[in-house]
Amino acid sequence: MAKSKRREILKERHKQEIIEAALHLFGTKGYKDTTMEEIAEQAQFSKGAIYSYFKSKKQLFNEILTNLFDRVQSLADEAKRLRGNARDRLRFYALELIKFFLIESKFSFNVMIQAIMQMESDEKESTRNYVLQRLSHISKILTDIIKADIKSGNLKNIDPNLVIMAFNGMLRDVIYGCLIDEVSDASPERIVDSILEIIFDGISKNKKEAEK
Repeated sequence: MAKSKRREILKERHKQEIIEAALHLFGTKGYKDTTMEEIAEQAQFSKGAIYSYFKSKKQLFNEILTNLFDRVQSLADEAKRLRGNARDRLRFYALELIKFFLIESKFSFNVMIQAIMQMESDEKESTRNYVLQRLSHISKILTDIIKADIKSGNLKNIDPNLVIMAFNGMLRDVIYGCLIDEVSDASPERIVDSILEIIFDGISKNKKEAEK
């Protein structure tokens, strides 16, 4: 029993090593220009060993993409469950997201953007649709956070979808800027607080409006 458990732990560790190797290559070279041979070399496994875990490069890519979106969605879900106003909850989400993409998993953002752009034509559409579906669901979670503050009277009666579109757009652009060193001196906290200042100082009620 113990031997079987150790075998399963070792198998899972090897699988994660393959995923990390593929993530690095997909993030730097793109999906189309990465081969299974290169992934095997990066992971220090034989090509046959790679195929014992993943039947194809597409299956490996899909697992990475699913894991990535599961992580991002878990941050959105956690932010929604937090106590506090919309600004506090979106600050948590944005800060954790930036730390994930810039510190914990630097190649993940490139996988989301670059790899999809380089997918082969017969695979690109299904992958793009999957990404759009997951992004839409995450945006809905964040939109619910804004809706709650509008309902409670803390925010103006503004379209919450547009607020989150602006929020996500700025967040995406600053992450990209950090990755290409355009804003490399900015801390995650500074980035997030700047975004939230732009968003919330524009939609928060002032005293006169609150008294109406």
